[in-house]
Amino acid sequence: MSPIPMARFRITAAALAMSAAAVTINATAVTTAAAATADRCSQAAPTRADNPYTTAHTALRDAPLRTGPYGECYRLETYRQSATVEVRCFIVNEYGNTWSYVPGAGWVWDEHLSGNGSPHRCIF
Repeated sequence: MSPIPMARFRITAAALAMSAAAVTINATAVTTAAAATADRCSQAAPTRADNPYTTAHTALRDAPLRTGPYGECYRLETYRQSATVEVRCFIVNEYGNTWSYVPGAGWVWDEHLSGNGSPHRCIF
């Protein structure tokens, strides 16, 4: 059996530095994405004084109630299809999707609600 040439296994300092930089960039991207999700999912609740409306809608399909107006936000519970969901107002998220606020609870994507959710834009 012939010996394996060592040249094949030499790792240069530059290659190590590039690998370390790639790991650092990847870790930074994951940390930044997690922070962005946390910010988006901690949407303030609209006050009743500024948003005195309440409208009732029917869940057109199972409708997850979330901590913020994004699908990646934590699901608190799910309204079953045909359940009545009372909402106060709506906002438009970064993707152009509207979400209605369920007083004292969280946010439901308007695609899941009859009448496309609340007709009243939230005032903060």
